[in-house]
Amino acid sequence: MSAPADISEFGSLTASTDVPSVLQGISFATEFRHWFGASGRKYLTRAFSLDAAAEFPGAPVILACVDEDGRREAVWIGIAVGRRFEEALETARAIGATEAHVHLVANGALARVKVLRDLRDAMRRVPCAPEVRDGGIERDIAA
Repeated sequence: MSAPADISEFGSLTASTDVPSVLQGISFATEFRHWFGASGRKYLTRAFSLDAAAEFPGAPVILACVDEDGRREAVWIGIAVGRRFEEALETARAIGATEAHVHLVANGALARVKVLRDLRDAMRRVPCAPEVRDGGIERDIAA
């Protein structure tokens, strides 16, 4: 099976290494991270196992690898539903991804599209990252 195009379409995007300040001192705080879009906006996500991401159909999700220093790097950004998501999960596992960061705050399809575009645009700012083909997000949502 070939890798979904999304896995290779992006450059490097990493999550903040700090726990969001509003969650300091809370026992489950380490499950949350901020990811930054090209606009500079930060998006609060909760980390789950890769398998748990499917429990949030339609939500924006970032599949990520975690290095030995605890730094998270995105390997795929999309909607947690459909064939493309299932293929991305399989490929992400194969390359060592262990976490799915789910953004649960976006209210409605338009808001989810805006989040995805902003996060994907942040990936495009990396000099070696190719552009995402037109319609990528819309195909994710329609899948």
